[in-house]
Amino acid sequence: MTLPDVNSPVSIFHWLPRKYRPEVYQGKKDPAKYFEGWYFKFVDVSGQQIWSVIPGISYSNDSHSFVQVINANSGRSFYIRYPLAAFQYSRRSLMVRVGPNCFKHDGAMLELETDDLILKGALQFEGTHPFPVTLASPGIMGWYGYVPFMECYHGVVSMQHRISGTLDINGSAVSFDQGKGYIEKDWGASMPSDWIWIQSNHFKGDPGASFMISLARIPWLRGYFPGFLGFLLAKGKLYRFATYNRSVVEHVAVNDKEVLVTVKNRKFKLEIRAFLKEGVVLKAPRHGVMERDIRESMVSRIQVELFNRNGELIFSDLGEYAGVEIVGHMEQYFRNNV
Repeated sequence: MTLPDVNSPVSIFHWLPRKYRPEVYQGKKDPAKYFEGWYFKFVDVSGQQIWSVIPGISYSNDSHSFVQVINANSGRSFYIRYPLAAFQYSRRSLMVRVGPNCFKHDGAMLELETDDLILKGALQFEGTHPFPVTLASPGIMGWYGYVPFMECYHGVVSMQHRISGTLDINGSAVSFDQGKGYIEKDWGASMPSDWIWIQSNHFKGDPGASFMISLARIPWLRGYFPGFLGFLLAKGKLYRFATYNRSVVEHVAVNDKEVLVTVKNRKFKLEIRAFLKEGVVLKAPRHGVMERDIRESMVSRIQVELFNRNGELIFSDLGEYAGVEIVGHMEQYFRNNV
């Protein structure tokens, strides 16, 4: 059973347990060793302005709230700290405030200022595509969303939406009218030790297409297991590939220039080739502490091909402005899956 769309600005379904509303704040009031962060991606119609803005909170021996910013075109990132008291949230729908900055399902208001960045203005989101939530599968994690004691949980808030509005960037007004956006999030104690993440929703042949895949070494209890999740939204149809629906990773290869990933299930095979560009340093959590430095590229390109069980090509397209993160050595954990 598919649950109602709980992402409306004022949801009447706020009574549903939070696991069915991954977009809202998932943590307790004062959790220990905990983080939660929302990833908002903004790309203007020309592709000359590619930004991600990540509001979040860190409960640890250095508790604080924050907003991380990536300016992909300049190759710079910024980490702006705020006190815990500056973090506010709603349990009814997606609404997160960090200081003067506000992030919602239908838009964002920014007022960020550092020595090297002034980023102010308002953006509106239209036509958001939340990942489906059902009783059996509460979001992108499937039934793994019910598993207790996971170190990290993942949600996809909007696979694709349109952007309008203007941002003042270091004194220059920049229009994002007819741009595109994407929203996802993570929460828990720590990000995995090793992972590969690839995302794009800028495809030349199918403007409505969106893609994401994440492979990770997943800690659980006293051990770990390799797992993955992902989706392809193409020609209006959603294809899911994940450990929880018995999809398997057939091939993973990583070098300085490319990442190759092949996954398959009983009906389809998905082949991804990412052409890597230089990344930007971001902060990632370990036991709630935002102390790890990782790199994310937002200007890579990906080739995505989908085949049916007979080997017939049913989708092939090139994705631009792709986000790619490669942390650790994920390929070693899937060598025996063929």
